[in-house]
Amino acid sequence: MSNDWEKLAGETGEAVTSNRIKRMFKLGSMGARVAASSMASKIGSILPGDAEQREDNLKRSNIKNAGRVVEVLSDLKGASMKVGQMLSADPELLPPEFADVMSSLQKDATPMTYTTVKAQIERALDRPIETIFSYFDPDPVGSASIGQVHRAVLESGEEVAVKVQYPGVADSLESDLKSLKTMLIYGRAFVDRKRLDELFAEIERMLLEEANYEIEAETLGRFHETLKDHQGLRAPKPYPKWCRKQVLVMEYVHGTKLDDALEALEDGPRRQRLLERWMTAYYWMFHELFELHADPHPGNFLLEEDDTLVMLDFGSVKKYDPAFPDCFLEVVDSTWQNDPVRTIAAYERLGFGAKDGDLSKIDPELMQQYQELIVAPFMRNEPFEFGGWEPAKETKRFMLRHPSFMKLVPPPEAIAYLRVLSGIKGLLGKMDAKVNAYTMVHDLIERRGLLTPDP
Repeated sequence: MSNDWEKLAGETGEAVTSNRIKRMFKLGSMGARVAASSMASKIGSILPGDAEQREDNLKRSNIKNAGRVVEVLSDLKGASMKVGQMLSADPELLPPEFADVMSSLQKDATPMTYTTVKAQIERALDRPIETIFSYFDPDPVGSASIGQVHRAVLESGEEVAVKVQYPGVADSLESDLKSLKTMLIYGRAFVDRKRLDELFAEIERMLLEEANYEIEAETLGRFHETLKDHQGLRAPKPYPKWCRKQVLVMEYVHGTKLDDALEALEDGPRRQRLLERWMTAYYWMFHELFELHADPHPGNFLLEEDDTLVMLDFGSVKKYDPAFPDCFLEVVDSTWQNDPVRTIAAYERLGFGAKDGDLSKIDPELMQQYQELIVAPFMRNEPFEFGGWEPAKETKRFMLRHPSFMKLVPPPEAIAYLRVLSGIKGLLGKMDAKVNAYTMVHDLIERRGLLTPDP
Protein backbone atom coordinates (compact mmCIF):
# COMPACT_ATOMS: atom_id res chain seq x y z
CA MET A 1 0.00 0.00 0.00
CA SER A 2 1.38 3.40 -0.99
CA ASN A 3 2.11 5.97 1.64
CA ASP A 4 4.36 8.28 -0.38
CA TRP A 5 3.12 11.28 1.57
CA GLU A 6 5.30 10.18 4.50
CA LYS A 7 8.41 10.57 2.36
CA LEU A 8 7.46 14.23 1.89
CA ALA A 9 6.46 14.91 5.47
CA GLY A 10 9.69 16.17 6.96
CA GLU A 11 9.52 17.66 10.45
CA THR A 12 7.96 21.07 9.95
CA GLY A 13 5.87 22.42 12.81
CA GLU A 14 6.50 22.23 16.53
CA ALA A 15 6.14 19.69 19.28
CA VAL A 16 3.37 20.54 21.77
CA THR A 17 4.27 20.66 25.46
CA SER A 18 1.94 18.30 27.33
CA ASN A 19 3.82 17.98 30.63
CA ARG A 20 1.86 19.86 33.32
CA ILE A 21 4.92 21.06 35.23
CA LYS A 22 6.55 22.42 32.08
CA ARG A 23 3.31 24.15 31.05
CA MET A 24 2.90 25.74 34.49
CA PHE A 25 6.51 26.89 34.45
CA LYS A 26 6.13 28.51 31.01
CA LEU A 27 2.92 30.27 32.02
CA GLY A 28 4.35 31.38 35.35
CA SER A 29 7.54 32.74 33.81
CA MET A 30 5.65 34.61 31.13
CA GLY A 31 3.18 35.99 33.68
CA ALA A 32 5.93 37.28 35.97
CA ARG A 33 7.66 39.08 33.10
CA VAL A 34 4.44 40.65 31.83
CA ALA A 35 3.31 41.70 35.31
CA ALA A 36 6.69 43.27 36.13
CA SER A 37 6.85 45.07 32.80
CA SER A 38 3.25 46.32 33.13
CA MET A 39 3.92 47.63 36.64
CA ALA A 40 7.04 49.44 35.49
CA SER A 41 5.13 50.99 32.59
CA LYS A 42 2.30 52.14 34.86
CA ILE A 43 4.78 53.76 37.27
CA GLY A 44 6.54 55.42 34.35
CA SER A 45 3.25 56.77 32.98
CA ILE A 46 2.59 58.81 36.14
CA LEU A 47 6.09 60.23 36.59
CA PRO A 48 6.82 63.85 35.58
CA GLY A 49 7.95 64.39 32.01
CA ASP A 50 6.70 64.73 28.46
CA ALA A 51 3.14 63.28 28.29
CA GLU A 52 3.47 62.27 24.65
CA GLN A 53 6.71 60.42 25.33
CA ARG A 54 5.16 58.62 28.33
CA GLU A 55 2.22 57.53 26.16
CA ASP A 56 4.57 56.29 23.44
CA ASN A 57 6.60 54.31 26.00
CA LEU A 58 3.44 52.71 27.35
CA LYS A 59 2.31 51.66 23.85
CA ARG A 60 5.72 50.15 23.05
CA SER A 61 5.64 48.25 26.36
CA ASN A 62 2.18 46.89 25.58
CA ILE A 63 3.30 45.69 22.15
CA LYS A 64 6.39 44.01 23.63
CA ASN A 65 4.35 42.28 26.33
CA ALA A 66 1.76 41.14 23.81
CA GLY A 67 4.53 39.55 21.77
CA ARG A 68 5.67 37.61 24.84
CA VAL A 69 2.15 36.38 25.52
CA VAL A 70 1.52 35.35 21.91
CA GLU A 71 4.79 33.41 21.74
CA VAL A 72 4.03 31.35 24.85
CA LEU A 73 0.30 30.79 24.20
CA SER A 74 0.92 29.74 20.58
CA ASP A 75 3.39 27.15 21.86
CA LEU A 76 1.16 25.77 24.62
CA LYS A 77 -2.13 25.89 22.67
CA GLY A 78 -5.10 24.28 24.46
CA ALA A 79 -6.77 26.28 27.21
CA SER A 80 -3.90 28.78 27.19
CA MET A 81 -4.39 29.72 23.57
CA LYS A 82 -8.19 29.86 23.90
CA VAL A 83 -7.82 32.40 26.71
CA GLY A 84 -5.61 34.52 24.47
CA GLN A 85 -8.11 34.31 21.62
CA MET A 86 -11.01 35.40 23.81
CA LEU A 87 -9.03 38.22 25.39
CA SER A 88 -8.09 39.55 21.96
CA ALA A 89 -11.71 39.33 20.78
CA ASP A 90 -12.95 41.69 23.52
CA PRO A 91 -11.76 45.28 22.95
CA GLU A 92 -12.76 46.28 26.47
CA LEU A 93 -10.21 43.95 28.04
CA LEU A 94 -7.05 45.08 26.25
CA PRO A 95 -5.33 48.27 25.13
CA PRO A 96 -5.67 48.68 21.31
CA GLU A 97 -1.98 48.10 20.56
CA PHE A 98 -2.00 44.98 22.79
CA ALA A 99 -5.11 43.65 21.01
CA ASP A 100 -3.55 44.21 17.58
CA VAL A 101 -0.65 41.86 18.38
CA MET A 102 -2.82 39.36 20.31
CA SER A 103 -5.21 39.12 17.35
CA SER A 104 -2.63 36.90 15.64
CA LEU A 105 -3.90 34.15 17.97
CA GLN A 106 -7.22 34.33 16.11
CA LYS A 107 -5.41 33.19 12.98
CA ASP A 108 -3.65 29.92 12.27
CA ALA A 109 -1.51 28.70 15.15
CA THR A 110 1.92 27.13 14.71
CA PRO A 111 1.17 23.49 13.72
CA MET A 112 2.47 20.36 15.42
CA THR A 113 4.83 18.06 13.57
CA TYR A 114 3.62 15.28 11.28
CA THR A 115 5.24 12.73 13.61
CA THR A 116 2.99 13.98 16.42
CA VAL A 117 -0.07 13.98 14.14
CA LYS A 118 0.55 10.43 13.00
CA ALA A 119 1.07 9.22 16.57
CA GLN A 120 -2.17 10.88 17.69
CA ILE A 121 -4.19 9.26 14.88
CA GLU A 122 -2.70 5.80 15.31
CA ARG A 123 -3.14 5.92 19.07
CA ALA A 124 -6.80 7.01 18.77
CA LEU A 125 -7.77 4.55 15.99
CA ASP A 126 -5.45 1.73 17.07
CA ARG A 127 -4.14 0.96 13.60
CA PRO A 128 -1.46 2.20 11.16
CA ILE A 129 -2.35 5.43 9.39
CA GLU A 130 -1.82 3.89 5.94
CA THR A 131 -4.61 1.36 6.57
CA ILE A 132 -7.09 4.23 6.96
CA PHE A 133 -6.03 6.73 4.31
CA SER A 134 -4.83 6.28 0.75
CA TYR A 135 -3.46 9.81 1.01
CA PHE A 136 -2.80 12.11 3.96
CA ASP A 137 -1.36 15.61 3.50
CA PRO A 138 1.42 16.05 6.10
CA ASP A 139 0.91 19.83 6.06
CA PRO A 140 -2.22 21.10 7.81
CA VAL A 141 -4.78 23.23 6.00
CA GLY A 142 -5.48 25.01 9.28
CA SER A 143 -4.48 24.98 12.94
CA ALA A 144 -6.17 26.48 15.96
CA SER A 145 -6.27 26.35 19.75
CA ILE A 146 -6.86 22.65 20.47
CA GLY A 147 -6.27 20.90 17.16
CA GLN A 148 -5.31 21.15 13.51
CA VAL A 149 -6.91 19.98 10.26
CA HIS A 150 -5.37 17.90 7.47
CA ARG A 151 -6.67 17.03 4.03
CA ALA A 152 -6.82 13.29 3.30
CA VAL A 153 -8.48 10.57 1.22
CA LEU A 154 -9.99 7.51 2.88
CA GLU A 155 -9.16 4.05 1.57
CA SER A 156 -12.79 3.96 0.39
CA GLY A 157 -12.12 6.99 -1.82
CA GLU A 158 -13.87 9.90 -0.02
CA GLU A 159 -11.96 13.16 0.29
CA VAL A 160 -12.00 14.16 3.96
CA ALA A 161 -10.78 16.70 6.47
CA VAL A 162 -9.13 15.17 9.53
CA LYS A 163 -9.07 17.22 12.73
CA VAL A 164 -6.37 16.01 15.11
CA GLN A 165 -6.20 17.20 18.71
CA TYR A 166 -2.95 18.40 20.22
CA PRO A 167 -1.63 15.90 22.80
CA GLY A 168 -2.44 16.59 26.42
CA VAL A 169 -5.18 19.16 25.78
CA ALA A 170 -7.83 17.46 27.93
CA ASP A 171 -5.35 16.41 30.62
CA SER A 172 -3.88 19.91 30.94
CA LEU A 173 -7.21 21.77 30.87
CA GLU A 174 -7.70 22.19 34.62
CA SER A 175 -4.10 23.04 35.43
CA ASP A 176 -3.83 25.47 32.47
CA LEU A 177 -6.93 27.37 33.53
CA LYS A 178 -5.83 27.53 37.15
CA SER A 179 -2.34 28.74 36.19
CA LEU A 180 -3.64 31.37 33.77
CA LYS A 181 -6.26 32.69 36.15
CA THR A 182 -3.76 32.96 39.01
CA MET A 183 -1.29 34.70 36.72
CA LEU A 184 -3.83 37.25 35.47
CA ILE A 185 -5.26 37.99 38.91
CA TYR A 186 -1.78 38.38 40.41
CA GLY A 187 -0.39 40.50 37.62
CA ARG A 188 -3.65 42.32 36.89
CA ALA A 189 -1.88 43.31 33.71
CA PHE A 190 -4.92 43.74 31.50
CA VAL A 191 -8.16 42.36 32.99
CA ASP A 192 -10.36 43.00 36.03
CA ARG A 193 -11.47 40.25 38.43
CA LYS A 194 -15.21 40.29 37.66
CA ARG A 195 -14.74 40.03 33.91
CA LEU A 196 -12.07 37.39 34.45
CA ASP A 197 -14.40 35.14 36.46
CA GLU A 198 -17.07 35.28 33.74
CA LEU A 199 -14.49 34.67 31.03
CA PHE A 200 -12.97 31.61 32.66
CA ALA A 201 -16.35 30.05 33.42
CA GLU A 202 -17.20 30.29 29.72
CA ILE A 203 -13.81 28.98 28.61
CA GLU A 204 -14.04 25.97 30.92
CA ARG A 205 -17.52 25.04 29.67
CA MET A 206 -16.49 25.50 26.06
CA LEU A 207 -13.21 23.59 26.29
CA LEU A 208 -14.72 20.63 28.11
CA GLU A 209 -17.01 20.19 25.10
CA GLU A 210 -14.41 21.03 22.47
CA ALA A 211 -11.91 18.54 23.88
CA ASN A 212 -14.21 15.60 23.05
CA TYR A 213 -14.41 15.18 19.27
CA GLU A 214 -16.94 12.36 19.60
CA ILE A 215 -19.43 14.90 20.94
CA GLU A 216 -18.56 17.24 18.09
CA ALA A 217 -19.04 14.44 15.53
CA GLU A 218 -22.51 13.74 16.91
CA THR A 219 -23.43 17.45 16.83
CA LEU A 220 -22.01 17.82 13.33
CA GLY A 221 -24.11 14.88 12.11
CA ARG A 222 -27.24 16.39 13.61
CA PHE A 223 -26.63 19.77 11.93
CA HIS A 224 -25.74 18.06 8.64
CA GLU A 225 -29.17 16.45 8.61
CA THR A 226 -31.00 19.56 9.87
CA LEU A 227 -29.48 21.79 7.20
CA LYS A 228 -30.03 19.45 4.24
CA ASP A 229 -33.04 21.45 3.08
CA HIS A 230 -31.84 24.85 4.33
CA GLN A 231 -31.03 26.92 1.25
CA GLY A 232 -27.64 28.62 1.23
CA LEU A 233 -26.39 27.02 4.45
CA ARG A 234 -25.03 23.56 5.23
CA ALA A 235 -22.70 21.54 7.47
CA PRO A 236 -20.17 18.87 6.35
CA LYS A 237 -20.92 15.16 6.65
CA PRO A 238 -19.04 13.38 9.47
CA TYR A 239 -17.59 9.87 9.24
CA PRO A 240 -18.39 8.44 12.72
CA LYS A 241 -16.50 5.20 12.00
CA TRP A 242 -13.24 7.15 12.13
CA CYS A 243 -14.10 9.61 14.90
CA ARG A 244 -12.66 9.36 18.39
CA LYS A 245 -12.16 11.77 21.29
CA GLN A 246 -8.95 13.10 19.74
CA VAL A 247 -9.70 12.59 16.01
CA LEU A 248 -12.60 13.88 13.90
CA VAL A 249 -13.03 12.86 10.24
CA MET A 250 -15.53 14.73 8.08
CA GLU A 251 -16.24 15.66 4.47
CA TYR A 252 -13.63 17.96 2.94
CA VAL A 253 -15.17 21.24 1.78
CA HIS A 254 -13.70 23.26 -1.08
CA GLY A 255 -14.28 26.91 -0.27
CA THR A 256 -12.89 30.23 0.94
CA LYS A 257 -12.98 31.45 4.53
CA LEU A 258 -15.88 33.85 4.88
CA ASP A 259 -13.84 36.79 6.15
CA ASP A 260 -11.33 36.40 3.31
CA ALA A 261 -14.14 36.17 0.76
CA LEU A 262 -15.90 39.26 2.13
CA GLU A 263 -12.69 41.31 2.16
CA ALA A 264 -12.09 40.42 -1.50
CA LEU A 265 -15.57 41.65 -2.48
CA GLU A 266 -16.44 45.26 -3.16
CA ASP A 267 -19.29 46.70 -1.16
CA GLY A 268 -22.38 45.74 -3.11
CA PRO A 269 -25.43 43.45 -3.28
CA ARG A 270 -23.48 40.18 -3.12
CA ARG A 271 -21.48 41.12 -0.04
CA GLN A 272 -24.65 42.48 1.57
CA ARG A 273 -26.49 39.24 0.85
CA LEU A 274 -23.72 37.12 2.36
CA LEU A 275 -23.50 39.21 5.51
CA GLU A 276 -27.27 39.03 5.98
CA ARG A 277 -27.23 35.27 5.43
CA TRP A 278 -24.51 34.87 8.04
CA MET A 279 -26.47 36.99 10.54
CA THR A 280 -29.77 35.20 9.93
CA ALA A 281 -28.04 31.82 10.36
CA TYR A 282 -27.37 32.77 13.98
CA TYR A 283 -30.85 34.23 14.51
CA TRP A 284 -32.36 31.04 13.14
CA MET A 285 -30.22 28.77 15.30
CA PHE A 286 -30.83 30.60 18.56
CA HIS A 287 -34.45 31.66 18.16
CA GLU A 288 -35.95 28.86 16.07
CA LEU A 289 -33.67 25.84 16.42
CA PHE A 290 -32.88 26.72 20.08
CA GLU A 291 -29.25 25.69 19.65
CA LEU A 292 -26.32 28.02 19.20
CA HIS A 293 -23.02 27.56 17.39
CA ALA A 294 -21.15 29.51 20.03
CA ASP A 295 -18.00 30.42 18.08
CA PRO A 296 -18.98 33.17 15.62
CA HIS A 297 -15.51 33.72 14.18
CA PRO A 298 -16.00 34.09 10.38
CA GLY A 299 -13.09 31.71 9.82
CA ASN A 300 -15.49 28.99 10.96
CA PHE A 301 -17.52 29.48 7.78
CA LEU A 302 -16.45 28.56 4.25
CA LEU A 303 -18.00 30.08 1.13
CA GLU A 304 -18.50 27.66 -1.75
CA GLU A 305 -18.56 28.72 -5.42
CA ASP A 306 -22.37 28.83 -5.48
CA ASP A 307 -22.34 31.16 -2.40
CA THR A 308 -23.44 28.43 0.00
CA LEU A 309 -22.14 29.03 3.52
CA VAL A 310 -20.67 25.93 5.13
CA MET A 311 -20.55 25.94 8.93
CA LEU A 312 -17.46 24.43 10.54
CA ASP A 313 -16.24 23.74 14.08
CA PHE A 314 -19.15 22.38 16.10
CA GLY A 315 -17.11 21.86 19.25
CA SER A 316 -19.05 24.46 21.20
CA VAL A 317 -22.81 24.23 20.60
CA LYS A 318 -25.22 25.17 23.39
CA LYS A 319 -28.87 24.07 23.67
CA TYR A 320 -31.54 26.32 25.18
CA ASP A 321 -35.04 26.05 26.53
CA PRO A 322 -37.23 28.03 24.03
CA ALA A 323 -38.34 30.40 26.81
CA PHE A 324 -34.78 31.74 27.13
CA PRO A 325 -34.28 33.08 23.57
CA ASP A 326 -37.94 34.19 23.46
CA CYS A 327 -37.28 36.37 26.51
CA PHE A 328 -34.49 38.18 24.65
CA LEU A 329 -36.97 38.94 21.88
CA GLU A 330 -39.34 40.34 24.50
CA VAL A 331 -36.56 42.66 25.66
CA VAL A 332 -36.40 44.10 22.14
CA ASP A 333 -40.17 44.32 21.69
CA SER A 334 -40.65 46.03 25.07
CA THR A 335 -38.02 48.58 24.04
CA TRP A 336 -39.93 49.23 20.83
CA GLN A 337 -43.07 49.73 22.91
CA ASN A 338 -41.28 52.11 25.33
CA ASP A 339 -42.21 49.79 28.19
CA PRO A 340 -39.09 49.68 30.41
CA VAL A 341 -40.95 48.08 33.33
CA ARG A 342 -41.61 45.09 31.08
CA THR A 343 -37.98 45.18 29.96
CA ILE A 344 -36.72 44.98 33.54
CA ALA A 345 -39.10 42.09 34.28
CA ALA A 346 -37.80 40.24 31.21
CA TYR A 347 -34.19 40.71 32.33
CA GLU A 348 -35.09 39.33 35.75
CA ARG A 349 -36.71 36.24 34.18
CA LEU A 350 -33.54 35.73 32.14
CA GLY A 351 -31.52 35.72 35.35
CA PHE A 352 -29.73 39.04 34.93
CA GLY A 353 -28.62 40.75 38.11
CA ALA A 354 -25.93 40.75 40.75
CA LYS A 355 -25.81 38.07 43.45
CA ASP A 356 -29.09 39.21 44.97
CA GLY A 357 -30.73 39.25 41.53
CA ASP A 358 -32.56 42.45 42.51
CA LEU A 359 -33.06 44.96 39.67
CA SER A 360 -35.67 47.00 41.54
CA LYS A 361 -33.28 49.94 42.05
CA ILE A 362 -32.95 50.50 38.31
CA ASP A 363 -34.92 53.55 37.15
CA PRO A 364 -37.31 52.51 34.32
CA GLU A 365 -36.71 55.75 32.42
CA LEU A 366 -32.96 55.12 32.53
CA MET A 367 -33.57 51.54 31.40
CA GLN A 368 -35.21 52.82 28.23
CA GLN A 369 -32.18 55.03 27.56
CA TYR A 370 -29.83 52.12 28.21
CA GLN A 371 -31.78 49.82 25.91
CA GLU A 372 -31.71 52.30 23.07
CA LEU A 373 -27.92 52.19 23.30
CA ILE A 374 -27.54 48.41 23.16
CA VAL A 375 -30.35 47.60 20.68
CA ALA A 376 -29.65 50.60 18.43
CA PRO A 377 -29.42 48.46 15.23
CA PHE A 378 -33.00 47.25 15.79
CA MET A 379 -34.67 50.56 16.63
CA ARG A 380 -35.49 51.88 13.14
CA ASN A 381 -36.69 50.32 9.91
CA GLU A 382 -33.67 51.42 7.91
CA PRO A 383 -30.09 50.24 7.25
CA PHE A 384 -27.90 50.63 10.32
CA GLU A 385 -24.24 51.65 9.97
CA PHE A 386 -22.25 49.19 12.08
CA GLY A 387 -18.85 50.72 11.29
CA GLY A 388 -19.06 53.54 13.81
CA TRP A 389 -21.12 51.77 16.47
CA GLU A 390 -19.25 51.26 19.77
CA PRO A 391 -21.82 49.92 22.26
CA ALA A 392 -19.19 48.76 24.79
CA LYS A 393 -17.78 52.27 25.21
CA GLU A 394 -21.22 53.87 25.28
CA THR A 395 -22.60 51.49 27.90
CA LYS A 396 -19.47 51.81 30.04
CA ARG A 397 -19.89 55.60 30.11
CA PHE A 398 -23.59 55.13 30.90
CA MET A 399 -22.83 52.79 33.82
CA LEU A 400 -20.27 55.20 35.25
CA ARG A 401 -23.01 57.85 35.34
CA HIS A 402 -25.63 55.39 36.63
CA PRO A 403 -23.92 52.77 38.87
CA SER A 404 -27.21 50.91 39.52
CA PHE A 405 -26.81 49.39 36.05
CA MET A 406 -23.72 47.55 37.20
CA LYS A 407 -26.21 45.13 38.78
CA LEU A 408 -27.28 44.08 35.27
CA VAL A 409 -24.79 41.17 35.28
CA PRO A 410 -25.63 38.45 32.70
CA PRO A 411 -26.28 34.90 33.90
CA PRO A 412 -23.78 32.21 32.86
CA GLU A 413 -26.35 30.80 30.42
CA ALA A 414 -26.28 34.08 28.46
CA ILE A 415 -22.52 34.39 28.06
CA ALA A 416 -22.35 32.23 24.90
CA TYR A 417 -25.17 34.23 23.29
CA LEU A 418 -23.62 37.57 24.20
CA ARG A 419 -20.30 36.36 22.82
CA VAL A 420 -22.02 35.51 19.54
CA LEU A 421 -23.60 38.98 19.39
CA SER A 422 -20.18 40.52 20.01
CA GLY A 423 -18.68 38.41 17.20
CA ILE A 424 -21.43 39.39 14.77
CA LYS A 425 -21.01 43.06 15.66
CA GLY A 426 -17.23 42.72 15.21
CA LEU A 427 -17.43 41.43 11.62
CA LEU A 428 -20.17 43.87 10.62
CA GLY A 429 -18.13 46.72 12.05
CA LYS A 430 -14.97 45.54 10.30
CA MET A 431 -16.84 45.44 6.99
CA ASP A 432 -18.48 48.86 7.59
CA ALA A 433 -21.72 47.04 6.89
CA LYS A 434 -25.06 48.79 6.52
CA VAL A 435 -27.78 46.25 7.35
CA ASN A 436 -31.47 46.63 8.12
CA ALA A 437 -31.39 44.53 11.27
CA TYR A 438 -34.80 45.88 12.32
CA THR A 439 -36.68 43.95 9.64
CA MET A 440 -34.82 40.72 10.46
CA VAL A 441 -35.74 40.88 14.15
CA HIS A 442 -39.26 42.20 13.54
CA ASP A 443 -40.02 39.27 11.23
CA LEU A 444 -38.50 36.86 13.74
CA ILE A 445 -40.55 38.20 16.65
CA GLU A 446 -43.69 38.06 14.50
CA ARG A 447 -43.01 34.42 13.49
CA ARG A 448 -42.54 33.50 17.15
CA GLY A 449 -45.90 35.11 17.97
CA LEU A 450 -44.28 37.54 20.42
CA LEU A 451 -44.95 40.86 18.67
CA THR A 452 -47.06 43.35 20.61
CA PRO A 453 -50.02 44.27 18.34
CA ASP A 454 -50.34 47.85 17.17
CA PRO A 455 -52.97 49.81 19.13
